[in-house]
Amino acid sequence: MACAAAPAQPRTPGIADLDNAYRQEMQAEQAALSARIAQWPADAREFNARIGQALRAGDAAAALQIAGELDAAHPDQADVQNFIASLHARAGDMPEASRRWGRALQLAPDHRWFAVRLAGVQAQSGQLADALATVDALLARSPNWSIAHNLRAGLLHDLGRDPEALAAYASAIAAAPPSAQILSNRGDLLAALGRPAEAVADYQRALALQPGYARAEAGLASTLVAVQR
Repeated sequence: MACAAAPAQPRTPGIADLDNAYRQEMQAEQAALSARIAQWPADAREFNARIGQALRAGDAAAALQIAGELDAAHPDQADVQNFIASLHARAGDMPEASRRWGRALQLAPDHRWFAVRLAGVQAQSGQLADALATVDALLARSPNWSIAHNLRAGLLHDLGRDPEALAAYASAIAAAPPSAQILSNRGDLLAALGRPAEAVADYQRALALQPGYARAEAGLASTLVAVQR
């Protein structure tokens, strides 16, 4: 409109975790979204501008009210549903955000980031099996997208299915775009599973791909310390 011991596998990366691959994918999606919004009818663009003004003023309730008017005028526009879903997620209404992103996906099933966002709110709501089903459907459409495989691996880890999570990470690493973040995620899991030599190799691969990537540097340092004890 984002340590080697007992790691959390992030489904939606934090700003500090984002590597170059994730940033480039997200920037490309934002550019595509902006281009699509530029093609909206004039009244929809006006609604969008009013919502932006309300958000900049810190008035989330007004933004949601205007979004309701936008929805009434354009109920079958996928980007409108995506936009409204984002507002509900920002307000903490995950069930409504999930419903809206589900609707956006029905209207535009090839928009990959709609599926990523839907899976994210499903996971945040404890609906891990539903989130996994969402990602599996995404992978059926985008089988070579590393971001989706990485998301699947994190969900499998959260479900306690680490052997499958490792297989999903292998698929992610073989897919595109190559990502230091994904290599670091697998390194974290390998370290937690007591396989430090393999973890070190993943962190080193991550740093070869993106020198200075902080997640990999931290994981490598902590894993080497553990190995030397």
